[in-house]
This record gives sequence, structure tokens and C-alpha cells, in this order.
Amino acid sequence: MKPESIKILTAEVDYKLERIEFFKERLEEWENKEDKEYDQSLRRLNKLIDEAVNLIQIMKLEGLDEFSRYDEILRKLSES
Repeated sequence: MKPESIKILTAEVDYKLERIEFFKERLEEWENKEDKEYDQSLRRLNKLIDEAVNLIQIMKLEGLDEFSRYDEILRKLSES
């Protein structure tokens, strides 16, 4: 994999991980769990988790050195 592609991939994973944290915090603070927006945020969080897991698995399959940085995160996300 080209260095530019690796850089883009890691940036995308980092972005998704930041968004996951944002949505987790937002959902924890939500008062009305019956709200339509709560469900939308929960679906978005689950989609972000799936996308992040897929990108990290690509790193693993490609045998990238950068994968070691995300190995523990992959385990945590896979358990979610």
C-alpha cells in the first residue's frame, strides 16, 4: 500500500474514532431516550463503529505497521 494511502486510511480511522467518542458522550447525556433523534444518533454510532472496524481490519489484512496502534481499539469496538 502506498504511503499516501496509508496516511489517508489512518486519518479516516482517527476521524471515525473521534466521532464515535462524540456520539457515545452525546448518547450518555441524552435525557429522553424515546426521542427520534436519540435513535438516529444510536444508529449513526453503530454505523461509525462498523466502518471503523472495517478500516482497521483492512490495515490488519494489509499487514500495516500502523495496525498495532489500533489493535486494542479493534478489540474494544468488536466487543461493542
